[in-house]
Amino acid sequence: MAEIFERIRDGEQRIGARQPVPSHAARDIARKVLHNGFEDRAPLATKPCLGIVLGTGMGSLVDHLEDKKTVDFSELEWLPSATAIGHAGRLVWGRVENQSVVMLQGRVHAYEGQPVEMLYRGIELFAAIGIEQVLLTNASGGLTSDLVIGEIVVLNDHIDFVRNTLSTEYLKTNGSHVYDELLSTKATRAAQVAGHSCRRGVYAYCLGPNYETRAEYRMLKMLGADVVGMSTVPEVIVARSFGMHVVAASVVTNLADSIDCEDRQPIDGEDVCQRAASATNGVWTIVRELLGEI
Repeated sequence: MAEIFERIRDGEQRIGARQPVPSHAARDIARKVLHNGFEDRAPLATKPCLGIVLGTGMGSLVDHLEDKKTVDFSELEWLPSATAIGHAGRLVWGRVENQSVVMLQGRVHAYEGQPVEMLYRGIELFAAIGIEQVLLTNASGGLTSDLVIGEIVVLNDHIDFVRNTLSTEYLKTNGSHVYDELLSTKATRAAQVAGHSCRRGVYAYCLGPNYETRAEYRMLKMLGADVVGMSTVPEVIVARSFGMHVVAASVVTNLADSIDCEDRQPIDGEDVCQRAASATNGVWTIVRELLGEI
């Protein structure tokens, strides 16, 4: 038994000792964003202080950027093309007043058939750029009974039902506090003060792309989840491995109904996009709060 514990301890130490390093491809793209630019698209004048991943329905937030520059993922030939509804698949950078910000306008999901390393390449690029603070957004189904559509849930924890096989260099954050408590609390309070429905909660990460059954909704609620979705958790784990401070905001776009009802109206991807977009003002309030903390 003692030998088993020693092996476990040694394995944990080896994992903890490995520091992830962005790939050459990520560093090449970072140099263009920071120094060289892309053809007629000028680089950032200053190092960005915040990286944002825009989930379903959140893409219009790029319009808040001044001096906005855009590159399609396909042009980079390294970030995977996004195929889900509401994910444009663009790298965007610009300014918010005097601060530089980089955004990923969309992401890929495991259900799109991508290998696991593709799920967090955007975060790897943020690390190569030198970003230390990241905001991840997504659309989700609401499980807690008093949630309302359009409400923002700032995550304080998650339940991972997918367990994507990440490289061991990223596993040292398993079981630790991955969501920045201070920044998340301030983000939640700022949204509430501005009049937006917002609270803290637990996110259940499922594979998708199907919505959960009524029995699954009941199970997730019993396990303590407040919202359920199909993304974000691999990005969170990798971001923390790179030492980033993580805040994640999930917008409730449909309410889990564990009761049989013949009048229930089905929801599709377009509905999710429209409902998520209704919360963009609240999410932008969170962005401004995070920028004010830098």
